Amino acid sequence: MPTLFAIWICSCVYLNCIGWLLALLHQLNPVGYVLALMPAALGWLAWLKKNPPVFCRSRLARRFIQPLPAIYLLLTALIFLGGMLYAPNNFDALTYRLPRMLNWLLSGQCFWISTINERMNYSGVAWEWIAMPILTLTRSDRWLFLINALGFLLLPGLLFSIFRQLGVARKVAWTWMWLLPLAYGYATQAGGIGNDLVGTLFCLLSVYFGFRARHSGKSSDLWLALLAAALMTGVKLSNLPLAFPCVVAAWPALRVLWQNRIGSLVVMFAAVVVSALPIMAFNQSHTGSWNGDPHNKYEMQLHHPVAGLLGNGFLVAEMSLFPPVLPVSNKIHQRLTDTLPDFLHQQFPRLFMAKMNEIPGEEGAGLNLTITLPLLVVLIVSAGHFRSWFSLKNVGSLCPPVALATWVAGLVFMAKLGSEAGPRLLLPYYPLALIPLLLLPAQSILLRHRTWMVFMALMALGTLPVLLVSIARPLWPAQTVSVWLASHHPENNTLKRLATTYTAYAHRNDILAPIRSALPADVREIGFVAGSNDTSYSLWRPFGDRRVYDLRPEGQKFVEHPQPGWVVIKQDAWSEISSDSIQKWAAEHRAQIVLKVPIVELVSAGAQTWYLLHIETADHP
Repeated sequence: MPTLFAIWICSCVYLNCIGWLLALLHQLNPVGYVLALMPAALGWLAWLKKNPPVFCRSRLARRFIQPLPAIYLLLTALIFLGGMLYAPNNFDALTYRLPRMLNWLLSGQCFWISTINERMNYSGVAWEWIAMPILTLTRSDRWLFLINALGFLLLPGLLFSIFRQLGVARKVAWTWMWLLPLAYGYATQAGGIGNDLVGTLFCLLSVYFGFRARHSGKSSDLWLALLAAALMTGVKLSNLPLAFPCVVAAWPALRVLWQNRIGSLVVMFAAVVVSALPIMAFNQSHTGSWNGDPHNKYEMQLHHPVAGLLGNGFLVAEMSLFPPVLPVSNKIHQRLTDTLPDFLHQQFPRLFMAKMNEIPGEEGAGLNLTITLPLLVVLIVSAGHFRSWFSLKNVGSLCPPVALATWVAGLVFMAKLGSEAGPRLLLPYYPLALIPLLLLPAQSILLRHRTWMVFMALMALGTLPVLLVSIARPLWPAQTVSVWLASHHPENNTLKRLATTYTAYAHRNDILAPIRSALPADVREIGFVAGSNDTSYSLWRPFGDRRVYDLRPEGQKFVEHPQPGWVVIKQDAWSEISSDSIQKWAAEHRAQIVLKVPIVELVSAGAQTWYLLHIETADHP
């Protein structure tokens, strides 16, 4: 297992480093990647020749014949199946991460993109550099899910090792190593391209190798811990507080850095390259703020810590207690939010943008009843033995320094960051934060009873319907059946919404396909006028041949002096830059409305009107 963990870290570091290097050399292209990947491929083959993998079939059979591992194996197979059947449709990735990759790929370098969607510039890039070779060499996004899916396979062994090193009983650690990865947030992202799962993995890898360095005294283990922590911050700026528990885990071993000073300097340089520091410097240079949002345009920076703690605490509790399928979830959510104090409306604006999924989806998933229900039972049992089990000494042993540091990091996150997606963004924090609950004596006592093991198996199976009916990757003919039901029961609003949701997600990866199909095949540049939360991803196809320009940052310049020959416009965005109707403007600027089409981009917003215009210019007669 340590070898697999090390290979994963080194591979991700290598891909990040060559990504930045190729971008610096303006060689971010297929040829550049082939040349850069060739040494790594040859080294990998040479290592495999010397260290051929050895599989013990009987040992694997004994392990996976038990209920919890068998359930994990079944759900993992379904995750891979869903990833292969469906194109990735994570909305954040389609809106800004993948378009940023395509912008950089066509230019052969990284640069500050002129766009109304600033997230395309200021968000972390570590996941993108891992994915870039796949997108570059295959000209397809269909295999990007493998980054998360393969990482998901590493979670059980990694969790078991960390739990044991933090004092969790062997049987308790063995049980939770299979159950915790099946939390909805991890399981739903494992078949897609959300980057919270990758951040979780890097955090755990850093803590694992930090502990390992304590016992081995090897500088290589400490180097891996440092690189994993750097990658964790590079994935997302919201992971920055987790550097604290990573440092706490490795602190007693920091002295070994001096054993190989030159090697340590090289590793520290690589850690800086793959960390959040380059994008933070990029942000500082272009916006005057390390986070890229100096004026808090997106209202995610909180100035009232109490509001942050209350708001994020509410969202985490709500997400953790809601069942996976609940048709009236939004109504319940609305009633709950109506009971919140008025000052939260002012101090935590995005809290009231939160929507509860009626059927499972990866964008809003965090922990869930699969995890929280067993923990609640453990807490109830522990409360019944409070006097006999707990003393000041015992209470201190229930919260190791790494777990305490994680709680501090989590509280900093909750006090400072105000996102409606808080429960999902906290996914990298949960495994270490749950350690005190796994150290409770009730865990071992309950595991002595067969009934408890059956209950835990049922909790693990609770993730099965989540994967089967997932709105992103349903493993049943969801669109066909839901549309048929809605057409035969037009009076049923629930069935109508179900059909709309599955249909929207089925087309989300290529949501603007009707517009793209109306474009001539030889068009290479397309103007785009839309909002900051709209995706131009469809228009980039075929990848590597077309470029999409966001025209909104130019404001009235585009309205008065249109340049591109083909422009895609969202009607709602147009009303913000011109008082004239699109039809009137088109007549005045020798523009032809080629297509007008309603498109459902977000189910909550309904169908919205999009236009395709052909503007007659000197270059485009």
